[in-house]
Amino acid sequence: MDIYLIDYWAQSGQSRWHQASALAKMIGTALTIAAVVLSGDVFVLVAVYLLLAAVVAGTRLGTRRILLLAAYPGIFAVLFALSRWDGDWLTPATIIAKALTAALATVLLIVTTPYPDVFAACQRVFPRLVGDALFLTYRAFFLTLESMEHLLAALRLRGGLVPGRYLSNARNIASSLGLLLVNSLELSQRLYDVLAVRGYTGRLAGSEHWRRLSLADWPPLGLGVLALTLSLAGRAGWLFGLGGRLILVTAALAVLLGVLVYSAAAVGRARRSPSLRAERSNL
Repeated sequence: MDIYLIDYWAQSGQSRWHQASALAKMIGTALTIAAVVLSGDVFVLVAVYLLLAAVVAGTRLGTRRILLLAAYPGIFAVLFALSRWDGDWLTPATIIAKALTAALATVLLIVTTPYPDVFAACQRVFPRLVGDALFLTYRAFFLTLESMEHLLAALRLRGGLVPGRYLSNARNIASSLGLLLVNSLELSQRLYDVLAVRGYTGRLAGSEHWRRLSLADWPPLGLGVLALTLSLAGRAGWLFGLGGRLILVTAALAVLLGVLVYSAAAVGRARRSPSLRAERSNL
């Protein structure tokens, strides 16, 4: 999983979903996850998943990679679904659909929202010290990940990782992980010293962009409300049997296909634009 790519998507995206505030997207995600938890209808879950996939396609990010990233929890859901097999295919299908839909809603939030905005919103829920610790931990994770890449590159250049020598490779990797642990402890101590020198008093200066509401906030909130409404309607039996459920899934699939066609056409126009051709000729 490329953490750098996720952070790049969140920072550089220009879609309407990126323009929405972190508060609206977090509320919409919470409503969607609540809908997933309450729903026991696989058709409703599939419809919500297709709508989320349409939003992902509309962001014009790496749609296939985002869907694959959100599919990781499905591996564990399959194992759990097999253990709950009762002779009816709807039971395991519902379990898998719940995992995939909730994961896609969460991944959509992560790839369209810069992490400072997410943690700034979390600081309004958790104690300030916990919010600051989450923020610094996330930052330190990137620094540690970069150090790990440098260590592996040094091992390869110095012959520490040789194909076929599994014991030797494992020994060298273990030594590198020990060095990485020491560096991580040193990094934590250095961060603490920097905060102490700069007069940390229990609160970091956070961004206020996370709560700047605008018209772009309506789509995330609307999607969350729609998902919750469909979930409650399914539980109350208001979807008029199997025919109504199939119509719902078909409509969601039509929305997804429409967004995919529109996104592909927009990308094609951008590639054929004179300004882009001129820019490529100057490279």
